[in-house]
Amino acid sequence: MDPVNGKLLRRIEMPAPQVTSVAFGGPQLDELYVTSANIFLSKEQQEKYPASGAVFQVTGLGVKGYSGQHVKL
Repeated sequence: MDPVNGKLLRRIEMPAPQVTSVAFGGPQLDELYVTSANIFLSKEQQEKYPASGAVFQVTGLGVKGYSGQHVKL
């Protein structure tokens, strides 16, 4: 989403219907890691999306994430 106007900039299709979270990683923070779930999927959905529950790595996006902030809890 564009932070200025909220416009969708890009859509990435995943081989799982339940995406749970995303995070940038890798040495240059240019790899997107996408987690997914496989909870409450019907038998048909499990057959259609056998990779559900996996973690996916997306590369070649041309964007980077930011380093995390160190905090003491």
